[in-house]
Amino acid sequence: MVIARPINLSVYNSVCVCVRGAITLTLSVCEWMYLFYTPDDFERHKSISFLFLFSIDKIRKSLRVWGKFVKVSPVTVIQMAYYTVPNKYGSQIPLQTEVRDRLSSLDVVWGNMFEGEDIDPQLVLEKEAEFYRGAPPQWLNFYCAEKNHTPFVKRDIYTKITKLIQKKREINHSISSINLFHQPGSGGTTLAMQVLWDLRKKLRCAQVIDSTSDSKAIAQQVIHLFNARNSQNQNTVLLFVDNKETEENDGMQFNSLRENLIQNIKQSNISANAPVVIILNCLRKKNRTGKEKLMLCTMLSKEEQDNFNAKHTEVSQRHDRHKEFHGFNIMQGNFSQTYITEACEYLKPLKTKKRPRNAQILSFLALMNSYAPGSYLTETWCLEFLDKKNHISGRPTLEKQMGTFADLLVIYSTCSGGAKSQDRCIRMAHPMIADKCLWLLTDAGVTLSDTAINLLSHLCPQTVQPYLVKIIKQLLKKREKHLPKDEREEKLQKFSNLIQDIKEKENKSMCVGLFRHAAKTFPRDPFIPQALARFYYIELRDYEKAALWAKTAILREPNNSFIRDTLGQVYKNQLKNPNFAKLSKNILQIGTQALKAFEEEAETAEKELEPGMQEDGVTNISTVFNYRGLFGYIQVANTIFYKLKNVKTEWSKVLRQETKSHSLIHSEKCGKYQSLLASLKQRIEEKLSFFETFLKYSKPKIDKSEPEYIWTDIVDCYEKFITKEEHFCRSFAGLLSTLSNITSVSDLEQITEQWREIHMNSQTESDAQNYILANIILSQKSANSEILRTVPELQDILQKLWERQNKNGSPEFYLLVLLLFWPDGAKKTGNTLDLKVCVQYMRKSYERTYQKYLRFRYLVPLFFLGNGGGLQRLVHQTEFTSLLAEEHETAESEGLQRIEGEIRNHKVFALRGKDQIEVSPHNPASVYNTDLVSFYLGFTIRGPVAYNIRYVKKSAQFVDKHKKNIIQRAEKVDFIIDDLHPLIGTEQYSTIIAASTNNEKMEKLYSVLSAGYEIKDNFYQSLLKNERELIKDLINFEKSSS
Repeated sequence: MVIARPINLSVYNSVCVCVRGAITLTLSVCEWMYLFYTPDDFERHKSISFLFLFSIDKIRKSLRVWGKFVKVSPVTVIQMAYYTVPNKYGSQIPLQTEVRDRLSSLDVVWGNMFEGEDIDPQLVLEKEAEFYRGAPPQWLNFYCAEKNHTPFVKRDIYTKITKLIQKKREINHSISSINLFHQPGSGGTTLAMQVLWDLRKKLRCAQVIDSTSDSKAIAQQVIHLFNARNSQNQNTVLLFVDNKETEENDGMQFNSLRENLIQNIKQSNISANAPVVIILNCLRKKNRTGKEKLMLCTMLSKEEQDNFNAKHTEVSQRHDRHKEFHGFNIMQGNFSQTYITEACEYLKPLKTKKRPRNAQILSFLALMNSYAPGSYLTETWCLEFLDKKNHISGRPTLEKQMGTFADLLVIYSTCSGGAKSQDRCIRMAHPMIADKCLWLLTDAGVTLSDTAINLLSHLCPQTVQPYLVKIIKQLLKKREKHLPKDEREEKLQKFSNLIQDIKEKENKSMCVGLFRHAAKTFPRDPFIPQALARFYYIELRDYEKAALWAKTAILREPNNSFIRDTLGQVYKNQLKNPNFAKLSKNILQIGTQALKAFEEEAETAEKELEPGMQEDGVTNISTVFNYRGLFGYIQVANTIFYKLKNVKTEWSKVLRQETKSHSLIHSEKCGKYQSLLASLKQRIEEKLSFFETFLKYSKPKIDKSEPEYIWTDIVDCYEKFITKEEHFCRSFAGLLSTLSNITSVSDLEQITEQWREIHMNSQTESDAQNYILANIILSQKSANSEILRTVPELQDILQKLWERQNKNGSPEFYLLVLLLFWPDGAKKTGNTLDLKVCVQYMRKSYERTYQKYLRFRYLVPLFFLGNGGGLQRLVHQTEFTSLLAEEHETAESEGLQRIEGEIRNHKVFALRGKDQIEVSPHNPASVYNTDLVSFYLGFTIRGPVAYNIRYVKKSAQFVDKHKKNIIQRAEKVDFIIDDLHPLIGTEQYSTIIAASTNNEKMEKLYSVLSAGYEIKDNFYQSLLKNERELIKDLINFEKSSS
């Protein structure tokens, strides 16, 4: 029985009586007073609005329910009367009920969680034992450990995380994140929860209940928690996201959460001097690659081992059955295989035939927890499986029915925030025990495929919880990333770990049988037949059956382009197989099937829109644009070219359309493919043109490029189908690529001259744009080339185009306008255009032209604005890649020009004289406050972008506020003066440097700083570089004072 305050506001001053999870009676405060207090007690306590102080002993004795007295089992917890969260000064503030009720997606760690509550000591021991056996930790575990001065063992990485969090709090970003990778069973979730618990009185700590749920709702609730009470009491939210089913955060869920948080910050018009949210992103990863900055491994350091040994002594004294605490003992034993072997020894010998049902449940859990750590079965499902005949109330407990196997299992309840489950869960005590049990089962003859098929046979998708269905599908189709030997980049495995192991330990036919059984069990799921099709063509080279199952997958979800991709891959691999398609007509037959499949995939991808952009006729949503159909088409074209040329060399001329050669087509009996041969080159050129822009303007992520084979195949296709005469840079994006690919000045001059001739004989906007770009590119390699046009000459060309097309131009046109007309503070030209309007036109043009294809990809800066003059002030992005990474937000570059700007209403504006031009922030999280700023200016195909945003006013205020301390304590004064030399001029520099003491020099320097914010900001940056300890000391002094 549990007594708890209802959440419903209409019964706020009431208490519910819950027996076996059902509310049987709701009583008001006065009714409770009548039941449990004497008349004197009633008069003394009737003003109490919450039952926080009720005598637990009196409640335990008896309870009047409809005129009867009922014996009451031990009361677990009386809920707190009010919940608190800290403000930024560390004070605890109570929250209104309506605020708490709006946080249903979050498990908030309240500042006063459990404080003052009467908690049954027996419950404390039970929950502690449950955790040490291997159950997930609960907040009650941390509270009791803290209260009893028996804290959890903290892994070494704990200190690194808390220091990182403190560092993130000092960075001027509204959102930042920390990725914690952890090997299964290493205690990653416990560590993250420990961090949240320890910081609950400083930050507003919360865990996302379900990391796969709607990121929009999560983001809204995080902002509610940040704003809770009022704007004066705002405080940073430390948000724990436990990605239980994802190896790393390159999935779109994390990016979606981040974008929704930024949108909510804008909509709420939050202007804060502290981060709004710091995300602690927990990611399971089995194998370490060395690229992870923070990773918790299944190996203890010497200090950790000593701490666990001391903890083991304490646990042994508190619990008689401590030998069954496998979750704790495995860690205390440094994840020893010897301990695992001894713990599982009694399982031998295992029956292989007529196995009892509890042994089958053990095998199910071993399979699930080995291949999907953290997964579980529900108590209800297990009881139903063990005994379908008896009514649930008459059954023995699950622990009793599991018999001796129960020692290796842990049964626990899931109570997480608002999502309190009435059903308990069961899983193996540790993933290493699951691995060992599975090995013993397979060694005894119970194969992996037997266990998997047996589990599938007892699933009914209509009645089984969606969670379990999701886990089963994950076992069959989730492909993990791994780092192949002698390679630098991780790659996806061909199949799930389970399928890989069945293939290697059993045989391929068992994999097929398992897939077929699963496809029948889940008749609407398209991904299982898709996986089976892949298995047929990759492992068995049975292309006919592979095509059949690929078509089955398409029938189940015809509007999903990623599902359609598999059919094209089947035909493509059949075409590449040397045992197939040896004759010209067979090559073209299979090639035509492959090209058609990839074209249909590409057409389907065109119809897919990003989330939130649904339109009539759009039946599928895709976060990213699927370009695999277009790329598959190029790969097939390459293979057709290669194989036909091997049959007869004349085919290369036909495919390049250098000759029609009807005689060859008819002699090879390929007349029915004549239309394909006539149009193939043009279609390929369209695909290549797409990839020129797609790959030049964007990449998957800021720190991730496309796989190398994509570039290799595209270049290969160019060389096969495009003749040398045609093979010069024909597109805007292609020209941009020459900066990376062509180093010869003479070659660039030849290209520029070719475009001059084309431009002179053509009236098209694209030819004019390419000619202008060719000049810009040439200027990057040879500023003194005789054929270079001047900026005013190139501006004249653009001005004429502007008059003709104005708002209907391409993104490339507006990019050139921005590059050549961006205001130069040093000198003014007669040519001017309204750049504010240009930026607006460019964004709309981008949305029309590229938004669909480049959605959720990182837009690469094509140029930066440098310090030079004329065309030389445009600097290609390859020179400044260090500015692009988030950790280099404070990077400095002498070659780039810092632009003065301002932030208003979460928008960034470049200030150039009277002009205020809106630019996009490279990192939207760095736009958090209304202030003057400075930044480096880059240009993407969407428009101007502010990089390395720095809040000028804040740094200026700092140097003014601490003027006395800085003058008296600065030591590396000459270095600071040298840094400011370009800004203060030689005359003032000489005067300052000539002073006899450091104090005098700093006094004179401060007199120059009155020139404005920018010089003060540069002074502050120099102090950071040369007097870091002084600045840290002054910052700490500020904090202690506040």
